Amino acid sequence: MTVPTLRTARLTLRAPQLRDARVITKALNNIEVSRWLTLVPFPYGITDAEWFIKENQKGRFGAWLIWADDRFIGTIGLDGDMGYWLSQDAWGQGYASEAGKAVLAHHFAQAAADTVKSSHFVENAASRRVLQKLGFVDVGSDVHHSKARGEDVPVRNMALTRDRWEAMHDG
Repeated sequence: MTVPTLRTARLTLRAPQLRDARVITKALNNIEVSRWLTLVPFPYGITDAEWFIKENQKGRFGAWLIWADDRFIGTIGLDGDMGYWLSQDAWGQGYASEAGKAVLAHHFAQAAADTVKSSHFVENAASRRVLQKLGFVDVGSDVHHSKARGEDVPVRNMALTRDRWEAMHDG
């Protein structure tokens, strides 16, 4: 999946490039960030970032890097499931909601777009609030393995239908 560049009032979302490996590594090599993610190891190294970028370039998944001018904010991806993370210094500033809205608007602009799924660790109230603000509703519980923590973590599954998205955004 090739991702187009998306713009919001404060953000530019674009495909990752190899030159971005260092900023991705710096942000994810922080246990306060990686502990909330399933597939991200800790410690997180430059080869992990390069793998992520190359897989995205091959179209194996669709992820955007989130930038506010020249400041790296985090990533967001959508391949049926939506996932995101922000660097710790970007928390609590509305960036996840803003980027999420742009990605979902792009998704639901496609004629064949269907329900988007996501999930959050039960203890991650901030992520739950972002998903709820975007229109996601709780659809049940599950357990996911956190690579960074090395343990299984309870999660809440969330879903956003096209109908709900359109109702929230006047079609």
